[in-house]
Amino acid sequence: MGKKPKERPKAKIEHITVSAVVYSTEDREKVGEAIATLFPFEFEILRSKAKGHYGNPLEFLEVEIKKKREIKEFWENLVNLLKDQKEIILNTLEDRLDEQNVLHLRIDKQKAYLGKVELIDGGDAIVVKVKVVTYPAKREKVIEALKGMFDHV
Repeated sequence: MGKKPKERPKAKIEHITVSAVVYSTEDREKVGEAIATLFPFEFEILRSKAKGHYGNPLEFLEVEIKKKREIKEFWENLVNLLKDQKEIILNTLEDRLDEQNVLHLRIDKQKAYLGKVELIDGGDAIVVKVKVVTYPAKREKVIEALKGMFDHV
């Protein structure tokens, strides 16, 4: 008798985007170091120029994670870094999930530069967006899948 075929996963993380704004008063290198706090591997930052609300120059830093192995490594590392804040995330999953099933996490940029990963609701943040795909693509399924993804790390 042969082995049963492996069941297709019910949910997966399709991609993760990590981004932050560099204000004109900030040092790009330091913001890059703050972002690096979240990464267990080498990565490339894409930079783009922008203008702020009052026309002040801004720079936008973004890292896209698309490779399966890197998504897994990044996710496990992030969940471990946020371990003591897991309950907060689980209790606010509905609010953090948008209509496209993207989980939004905001990390305090200043604290990340100092090596501490702490969730914040607003203000100057490193934004982590996690695109979750489920079969079928129902919001409830995504929420259940995310709960499982936090518990299995």
